[in-house]
Amino acid sequence: MKKSVSSTAMLLLVVIAGASVANAQTVHVAGASASSQFLTAAIGSDQLALTEIANNVANGTWSSGQKSTYHWTAKNSANLIDNRDSLGRILPEVGNVYVVWIADTSDSTGNTNVTDIWTAESVDSTVAVRSFSAQQTTGSGSQLQIIPAVQGNLVSPNSLWPDGKADVSLLTATNVSNAIGTSSKGTGDVHVNVAFTDLRPEDALYATTRALGKLNTTTWSGLGYIGPTSNIGAPIYTAQGTGTSATPVKFALSGKADPITKIVVPAYTTIPVGAEPVIFVLNNGGSFSSSTTNLISGIGTKGPFPLAHLFDGTTTADTHNAAFGGPADGAGIPLTLFLREPLSGTMNVIEYDAFRSSGNTDDSQEVGVVNPYNAPYNPLNLPTQVHGVRERALSTSEVVGSNKSGATYGLLGIANSLGYIFFSFGNASKLAGSSFNYLTLDGVDPLSIPGTVNQELPNGTVTTAASVWPSTPSFPTLRNGSYKAWSFLRYLVPNSLIGADPYGPDVLAQSAQDNVDTSVADFVPFRTSTGSDGLDVYRSHFTQSAVAGNNGDATAPNSEDGGNTLGGSTEAGGDVGGAIEGPFGITVPTTNGTATTSSTDTKNKGYKVTWKTGTKFTAGTSWEGGSITINGTAYTIANVAVTTTILYVTTNPGANTTAVPFAADFPYTYPDATAPGVLNKKQ
Repeated sequence: MKKSVSSTAMLLLVVIAGASVANAQTVHVAGASASSQFLTAAIGSDQLALTEIANNVANGTWSSGQKSTYHWTAKNSANLIDNRDSLGRILPEVGNVYVVWIADTSDSTGNTNVTDIWTAESVDSTVAVRSFSAQQTTGSGSQLQIIPAVQGNLVSPNSLWPDGKADVSLLTATNVSNAIGTSSKGTGDVHVNVAFTDLRPEDALYATTRALGKLNTTTWSGLGYIGPTSNIGAPIYTAQGTGTSATPVKFALSGKADPITKIVVPAYTTIPVGAEPVIFVLNNGGSFSSSTTNLISGIGTKGPFPLAHLFDGTTTADTHNAAFGGPADGAGIPLTLFLREPLSGTMNVIEYDAFRSSGNTDDSQEVGVVNPYNAPYNPLNLPTQVHGVRERALSTSEVVGSNKSGATYGLLGIANSLGYIFFSFGNASKLAGSSFNYLTLDGVDPLSIPGTVNQELPNGTVTTAASVWPSTPSFPTLRNGSYKAWSFLRYLVPNSLIGADPYGPDVLAQSAQDNVDTSVADFVPFRTSTGSDGLDVYRSHFTQSAVAGNNGDATAPNSEDGGNTLGGSTEAGGDVGGAIEGPFGITVPTTNGTATTSSTDTKNKGYKVTWKTGTKFTAGTSWEGGSITINGTAYTIANVAVTTTILYVTTNPGANTTAVPFAADFPYTYPDATAPGVLNKKQ
């Protein structure tokens, strides 16, 4: 994202640039981070810094208490500078930033004997991948410029940090900012050495290509953000009054020539870190209503697709919309909808998981953006039928928003508004309270946190997996595949760095997984180093950006629930919007799926129930006399031999010609995941 830097800030940079660096520092991580991973990467970096201190005390390098961790976060206080274009037409991408470092305990500013630094800027997923992949003549990766400022405390409450501390100011830690770099031209600034992304690089390249493509208002395969060259697009602007923008710029994948400089991208590995749900959050205006707690997508049916038609602007954005199960009469409370930009990983996950899905492949959130160069299309601020409005928001922080005087925007600032974000306890804590509620998707709860009232979000005071989910593993509906909107979190790490730095990007990737359950359980780890936890599902991979799909290798079963998945370094192709496969290797207490039912009593049998999706019935007599819950009501299974697709119940379930959920009271053990798995299947 791009935002102008004030003259005061520029003067500050000149002053700070002249400060001397007292000691040599190691910048282990210089990251370009998708907003979905920004908080987890910051927390993981702090944990890694604590680990380094403990290790160096244990081996005698440092004395106990000699060194401490420090951190600084701030809004829009860093730029990613891509200097590949000789005419300077690639705009700097401004974003939120964190810096974690180790320095002497004796100096509370954290500026004495600085030894180790971890940092990352928050941008769009595609910008993160592009910034990592950009091949400049000065080195691999865009350059990261720090704009020193007072402490921003973006990770809140402080207890979310493993060290439990508040931020310090970077204005008084000049040895830290100078080690990273403060040049607005990128001169001497560190190069990005890792991307934290929620899109595979092939999907990020596709999203960039789509944004840059010729506008196609029929299939929306091209979105028309065309700029000064075929490689550099037009900025996509926010409507939230923050002055930010995001620009599509081409890049190349691992081992391919950069489209601008023609320098080959060094080989890198995509490391899966875990999976995290995207949730829809409603500012309910201070009045909770059970009528606006669930969203209906229509995915898995032949239509209609009410959720897609809510966000594409072809229906009225209000609380009576059919997406809520309402009468669609235009008489509800008007809503402001916040839509992310096409370069956003969050946008692409929702676009292909919930909107632009099988049976509805020509739909898009971009419907209606018929002039990508001018208002009210760019920045997007379009009214919907009758009332309601769609607005562009860039970044998770803009969707979360602000309710401060003079800066009211996003969910916090606009009553009766709806948006979507990757879940994290840090983001959720800002939206906790009775004025907000998250929504289920097709009746499936993305969080399933016991004790939740009115689908309010957690306040961030309790964050460990065992405390939040005392009787189940974290995010149970993501793990079992029933919640549709989620994505893998991944790190892109140069092969030259893997195994080279004990506190580098690849170690951070594993450390984040190993500590997530016992610190801030923002995601399900792909697989911990000890096998204590891991994923049980994957998304089907497919050919994307001319790279054939590969689901990866099978992981060993984890000890959390016995499940396993596919993934790892051999993965290839795209998976955003890929069909959810699994769960694998786990035993569930009930057999679940969808079925249709008949209201006709078949002589000597009962009322017919026909399996449609999910786990099939167990053929034979073992289910006879047992219980099956259909669409929320329990029925007794008749004493008639069950097939894998047909059974009978003793009382009338009504005629359900459209499949409804069922849960039979019989445990089921899923088979283990095995490679190559299911390829080329879309959600």
